[in-house]
Amino acid sequence: MPLPSFKVHLETNETITPNIRKLVFRLDDPKTITYKPGQFVSFMLGTEDDRPIKRSYSIANLEKDGDNTTYIEFVISYVDGGKASELFFNAEPGMEMEMTGPFGLLCLTEELPKRVFLVGTGTGVAPYRSMIEQIKNRTDTEFHILFGAQYLKDMFYLDDFKAVALLDHVHFHPCLSREDKPDCVAGYVQTKLKELNPNPETDMAYLCGNPNMVDEVFEMLKDKEFGVKQVKREKYVFSRF
Repeated sequence: MPLPSFKVHLETNETITPNIRKLVFRLDDPKTITYKPGQFVSFMLGTEDDRPIKRSYSIANLEKDGDNTTYIEFVISYVDGGKASELFFNAEPGMEMEMTGPFGLLCLTEELPKRVFLVGTGTGVAPYRSMIEQIKNRTDTEFHILFGAQYLKDMFYLDDFKAVALLDHVHFHPCLSREDKPDCVAGYVQTKLKELNPNPETDMAYLCGNPNMVDEVFEMLKDKEFGVKQVKREKYVFSRF
């Protein structure tokens, strides 16, 4: 079965940190897409040696659900010499592209345990932003959003995460590995997660972002006897081609 394909055009391209851009693409044909918060889409960047080149990005839309949406928002970090970085960082509104999707299983399950940890580094927090409206309504579960970055200037979507964390069942933990700032955790997301004492009897974890972080946290949780179904993970692989 062929992959769902969409013709899209770039609506806005905005710098949100010194190294990250937020892009919004509007759908042209078909004009809508239905996705589940936590999924991703892929963009076709051309061909190389007669093989298609594509890059995948988590959907970061902030809306009540993903039914028949007319746009896709995502964030991208700059990789020196990266084909996608050069293309998207220099892209002008109106640029037309082909998009496929949605894909991925990093979605909130219908039944959730007592606590859910949403652990992300860098642009790996994008899928959690798209889950915010769902999180608001899942009041029987305690959510902990752990956002890891080197410096505060590297963080984004902070207003959205802080706003949802005003709810009693949601907690936001911005973790900075290279500086101390008020209201932030000094250290890695791994360290903060250990402090929260994950319990396989009551908890579930979602991991997204830097592959080293994802692997380290996964091993930590496995040592605590978390099963495969209790840990959902998605690695971001940085490519220069």
